[in-house]
Amino acid sequence: MRFHLGAGENFKKWRVENVETGYVEFFNTKDYDLELKDCKLYNQKGSADKIFNGDNKTVCAWVMAKEVAFIVDGRCCYPNQDMISYNPRIQPFWRDYEGNNIDKKEILLMGTMGRQLYKIK
Repeated sequence: MRFHLGAGENFKKWRVENVETGYVEFFNTKDYDLELKDCKLYNQKGSADKIFNGDNKTVCAWVMAKEVAFIVDGRCCYPNQDMISYNPRIQPFWRDYEGNNIDKKEILLMGTMGRQLYKIK
């Protein structure tokens, strides 16, 4: 799973791909929240460093999850959870709520709320 920033109808949607089948689906952050189980944070460090130093953005980070649940009946809310962020313009690595580098970290349960990503305790 990753946030899609390519131009077009899927701009700023969550992109979820089944890596075994190649099936891809996009989810509008206004309509869906996602719950992810058994996750790992991936980052292509070389590409992220180039973006950090001014190059154009390219796909360089994603979350691998063994399971993804799509919440359509109502919004999730994770107010007491730890936010996780990624923006290679700010720092070229995945960051926890304290700003620590958490590339390659494995997280048991994560969730989205809009465009935000959270570690669920």
